[in-house]
Amino acid sequence: MVASAALAQTDEQRELRDSVRRILRDKAPLANLRERADGGGGPDLELWRALCELGLAALQIPEKYEGLGQTALETNVVFEEMGRALYHGPYLSTVAMVIPALLRSEDERACAEILPELGAGTIGALAVLEADGSWSTLAASTQAKPDGDGWRLIGTKSVVLDGAQADVLLVTARAGEDVGLYLVRGDEPELTRTELESLDLARSLARIRLDGASARRVGGPDSAPELVAHALNHTLVALAAEQAGGMTACLEMCTEYASTRQQFGRPIGSYQAIAHKLVDMLHRAEFGRSTARYAAAALAEGSADAAEAARVAAAYCGDAFRWVTVETVQTHGGIGFTWEHDAHLYYRRAWSAQHLFGSADEHYLALADHLGL
Repeated sequence: MVASAALAQTDEQRELRDSVRRILRDKAPLANLRERADGGGGPDLELWRALCELGLAALQIPEKYEGLGQTALETNVVFEEMGRALYHGPYLSTVAMVIPALLRSEDERACAEILPELGAGTIGALAVLEADGSWSTLAASTQAKPDGDGWRLIGTKSVVLDGAQADVLLVTARAGEDVGLYLVRGDEPELTRTELESLDLARSLARIRLDGASARRVGGPDSAPELVAHALNHTLVALAAEQAGGMTACLEMCTEYASTRQQFGRPIGSYQAIAHKLVDMLHRAEFGRSTARYAAAALAEGSADAAEAARVAAAYCGDAFRWVTVETVQTHGGIGFTWEHDAHLYYRRAWSAQHLFGSADEHYLALADHLGL
C-alpha cells in the first residue's frame, strides 16, 4: 500500500500540469494532427525538442545522470495531459519504456552514456515484439552473435513504438539459452526500418529488421525478462494516465455539446438519456485517474504491489476509455465519427491503446499469476 499523501497532487505537480497543458494547447491542437495525417507527416519533432528543453524527458532521470530526479508521480501528471491532447511524439517510448529499463539494469556505463542524451532530446525505443505479438521475452527469436567485444543482432521486431524515429534502441535478443537486452544506435547501417500504418493517428509504429547490426549488451546475460517486465509496468501506468486524460477530454467535449445542442427547444443535456451518459463518463474518468495515480505512487515508492497496481490500472482504464469514446460518438449523434470532428481521434486512440501492450484479459491473467491464483 502507498502513503495516502502521494495520491493528492502537490502544488508543484499542479504547476507542472498547467505548464504542459498550456504548451500542448498552443503547439499541438488536434487540427494539426489531422493535417499531419493528411500530409503523411510523422511526429512533430520540433515540439518534442521544446518539451525536452522544459525538462520533461529528464523528469525521472537521477541528478547524477543530468536529470531532475523526480518520480513516476511527476511523469503521471505529464502523461495525463498528453492523453488529453493526444500528443503525437516519442514521450511514451522514451520516458516510460527506455529510461526505466536502463535504470533497472544498473549498467553504469550505459546509464552514464545514454541517460543524459535521452534527457536532452535523444529518442529511445524498446524493441520486443516479434511475429507472435507477445511481450514475453521467452519466445525471442532475434539472435545475438558475439563479435569481438560486442555483439551482432539478427532478426526482426514486428511492432516498435517510435521505432522509425529512434536514435537509440533497446532490443531483446537471444544468445544461446539467455535472453538479454542490447543497445543499438539508430544510425547502424545494418538496421532497416519500415513505418507501419496505425489505427491511432497519434502513434508512430515501425518494423525493425536487424541484419547483423552492431550492439552491446545492457545489464547481465539473461536480464531481458526482468528489465522488460519492469519497463512494461511503467509503460502500463503511463498509458493508463494517458487514457484517464483522454476520458476527461471526451467528457468535456460531450458536456459542452450537450449544453449547446438543442432538441425540441431544450439542451439535450437536460434529457435523462444524455445526462446519465455524462454521469457514467464522469465516474469512469475519475476512477481511471485514481487507479493510474495509485499505480504511479506504487512505482514511485517501490511498493510491493506495484506490478499488480499497474495491471489493474491498465485493465480498467483500457476498457473505460474505449466505452467513453463510443459514448462520445453517440452523444454527438454520430457526427463524432466524421473526419472533421475530434471525437473519432479519441476513438482511434482508445481502440489502439487497449491492445498496444496487451488486452484486458491478458492483464487480468497476469494479475492472477502475480497473486498466485
